Amino acid sequence: MTDYEKAALFEHRFWLQILGDHSRFIFNSLYPDEKKEMQKAGMFIEIFDGLLDEARGNLLEKDLLRLTRKACQYTMELKQFKLQILESHITGKIKISLPPTFFNHMLNELEEYQGILYVLIYNRMPKAHAVHHHLLWLLDGSGHASWIGNNLDDTERELIKISRNYAKDLEGLYLKAVEMKGYLRTGKSKFPSLEKFNEDAEMKMLDFKVFLNEIEKLILEKKVLSTILPLVPDHMAREECYYLTKLAMAAGINAPGCEPGKPRVED
Repeated sequence: MTDYEKAALFEHRFWLQILGDHSRFIFNSLYPDEKKEMQKAGMFIEIFDGLLDEARGNLLEKDLLRLTRKACQYTMELKQFKLQILESHITGKIKISLPPTFFNHMLNELEEYQGILYVLIYNRMPKAHAVHHHLLWLLDGSGHASWIGNNLDDTERELIKISRNYAKDLEGLYLKAVEMKGYLRTGKSKFPSLEKFNEDAEMKMLDFKVFLNEIEKLILEKKVLSTILPLVPDHMAREECYYLTKLAMAAGINAPGCEPGKPRVED
């Protein structure tokens, strides 16, 4: 298998499962009378599960290109669906329990995959600077932490406190990443403070990923009071693993020792 094929399968096996998760989140959050949207979300669950099954198979080069093209098509269709729901959400025309910012972040993630797909279509390897990954995933991680804290039962005060601390810390790192992006205008892609920042972000996200795994375990064992399905922290932990893996590739830090494309937990 060529380096290109390995890279393409790595991306597909992560992202197709993530978009299947997103489709599940939308389906589960729609009110029962939103039948049309529920039907469409269910359709996307089937589509992305099917594409993921293909990506996990033994693909020839021509099959991989065909999969990439299909992923392009259906990712664009899912984007339009998400935008439609978000528009209805912010104008009060749909009944759904997920907040608008959750949709916004799901769109940010989808657009990241779109950019990768456009590179893969032209038989090139996806590559981005470490700061690019910081800007996407640190804000996303802060949102994850906030969402976990907001969906724990009020009696789970210690876990809520931990979640809110992670949200604050990750947001602070995101704001620093915004400044780091500005420093790149000097033409310097590497400098000591950026190297230190990469390490700080890595350590904080590693810690947060451990916390997400603990939350998932507590939920599965019925040991925590919340409205959180086990798939949610599992999904988030896979995303943090992907961020850390891409950061290792871009910044030369240690690989996280986890698998971003591992099969999702079944509720």
